[in-house]
Amino acid sequence: VRAGVFEARLLAPLPAQSDEEEEELSTNESSVVLRFSLTGGGVADRCRFLTGGDAEVAIWHRLWQRHGDDNPDWLSYDVLQTPHHCSWRSLSFDSWRDLGEDAEVDEDARSALSQTRKGAVIVASSKPIKDDDDNPPHHRAKREYLDIVDGDDDRFFCTDEHRDDEGLTLEFEVKASGIVRKLAKAAALAAPALGISATAAHARQHG
Repeated sequence: VRAGVFEARLLAPLPAQSDEEEEELSTNESSVVLRFSLTGGGVADRCRFLTGGDAEVAIWHRLWQRHGDDNPDWLSYDVLQTPHHCSWRSLSFDSWRDLGEDAEVDEDARSALSQTRKGAVIVASSKPIKDDDDNPPHHRAKREYLDIVDGDDDRFFCTDEHRDDEGLTLEFEVKASGIVRKLAKAAALAAPALGISATAAHARQHG
């Protein structure tokens, strides 16, 4: 779908190919997966945003099986909203509760979620992520997403950990140079006095 500065590609849900797949595709496996493309500063396709609702591992596995060879770019992004609030179940068929650190990531699902453009950021819409048994969010999933952005803590955000005292939400702006994180209100008010911009130190540019 294309409309002016906005374009969207519907990637899922995918139709089941068998009775076995029909049974496998539970409610969370039929979530809508969309890849948006936005214009910034008059530059087309400046920001790609990939969101998958509560889609779990089976759908990401199937998406990579379906598009990984011929159309991996359909899954590329500048901003990824982690599926299912940074759930481990979006990255693995294995039970963390049963296997712990022996649980394995599904490589196809991880590949589907790893198609970063230069400087891409990953956002978990979740409560603070702790090293405990909660899922979602899950600390092992966070580790995988951090690895996807080369271990750069400045490129992984948990929404509940990035609110200012007034509860203002995490925001990014799409500019001609790329995506830029807006500073929290207090920092923005202080920025002019410090002689700095009230946005992130640098734009997330594409290569």
